[in-house]
Amino acid sequence: MSDRTPSGGGEPRRASLAVRLRELEVEIQRAQAELASLGGETLPGLHLVVRAAGRRALIASTRVREVVRLVETRPMPGAPAHVLGTFLCRGLPVIAVHLGTALGGAQRAPELDAQIAVLAGAPAVGLVVERIEGLIDGPRLFDGERSSGTPESWRGSPLVAGLCVHDGEVLPLLDPAPLVAALRGTEP
Repeated sequence: MSDRTPSGGGEPRRASLAVRLRELEVEIQRAQAELASLGGETLPGLHLVVRAAGRRALIASTRVREVVRLVETRPMPGAPAHVLGTFLCRGLPVIAVHLGTALGGAQRAPELDAQIAVLAGAPAVGLVVERIEGLIDGPRLFDGERSSGTPESWRGSPLVAGLCVHDGEVLPLLDPAPLVAALRGTEP
């Protein structure tokens, strides 16, 4: 027999907690972007190295709930071209966003070996990438002028929150908040 007793008002509490989670996500994003902009030696934590539209970048692992293989999606009528559709992941709906197309790449179907980085948050958004190449613990922050250090293929992207250096290559630190906010119809 369980110690737990059902409490009334589950839906209002669930909605309140969802709002609180969104606020915490935004605060974490701001803190990471501020830390990246301050420079220094390293950016704390694990970061995924992803490839999308032939470009490499980093995403903080704290932003990613899990990584799954490409799955079939159900179309979303009226969605932008970079939205592939929705799918279920562990019983929860996820909006699949083709990161390469969102970055301005040609609109094309992802390769069969593509992967989806399912982001934490609600609504759940999955970034479809060519592949996840690995993890970096505490990537070294780029020490220089951000505008000149940003790889040309990433210049002007609202997703670039900062720059890191790995194996001599400058990699942008991605903040998917603008994509997620557009799907929610809100400001990042």
